Amino acid sequence: MVHPSAFVHPSAKVHETATIGPWCIVDAGAEIAEGVVLESRVHVYGGVSIGKNTRVFDGAILGAPPQDLKYAGESTRLEIGENCTIREYCTLNRGTAQGGGVTRLADKVLLMTYSHVGHDCFIDEGAVISNGCQLGGHARIGRYATLGGNVGMPQRNQVGAYAFVGATLKVEKDVPPASKAFGTPLKWGGLNLHALKLHSEDFSEERIAGLDKAFRALYRSGRPIQEVIDELKASGDPLFKEFFDEHWGGSLIRP
Repeated sequence: MVHPSAFVHPSAKVHETATIGPWCIVDAGAEIAEGVVLESRVHVYGGVSIGKNTRVFDGAILGAPPQDLKYAGESTRLEIGENCTIREYCTLNRGTAQGGGVTRLADKVLLMTYSHVGHDCFIDEGAVISNGCQLGGHARIGRYATLGGNVGMPQRNQVGAYAFVGATLKVEKDVPPASKAFGTPLKWGGLNLHALKLHSEDFSEERIAGLDKAFRALYRSGRPIQEVIDELKASGDPLFKEFFDEHWGGSLIRP
């Protein structure tokens, strides 16, 4: 299923059930799994792997070299999971040696039109990145998080699992899990109950109440915030243990 106008390097690994549309380019060292569809004019660089049943729309560029001045041609990767959707003209860069060498999308990620994913980013399962979002290097997006359209995210910031960031905003500090974030500068806007109720199999009323209590301690108790964070890491909801890990840079949005 390779269109006559497409170019697929002989050393690329392309499953026989994949579809390579008009004017696509698949470079040496690329790996494309079963059921993948490249619509048209998609460029897949070497060092890119695309999981099964992922669909990539017109004009996307996957795995171009990282836009990092320290990059010196090292062999790095872009790994895209299964059942992802990458819409028109998205750009995803490979990782850097200093950042672990891999930019990664987990399964079921949706990247809408004109989004950019910089080097060494990690976007977890089911996340939605809306039109025109720009993610700097080393950014992390938690599972089932949503970024509204045209969100700008400088490097090394993160948005926690099940969180929501409103459109056209700048994420200069980390957004904790299960939260809503709005305003300029970005502020904490309460629990993201919409996402938690969509995933009710994982979030009982008791667990949601526990999250609410945790955020009251974090933001309303008047205690030193690092003291509360240490408690949440030790005995709080698993979402906090995941968020406040060794990658956390110490910044956090406030109400």
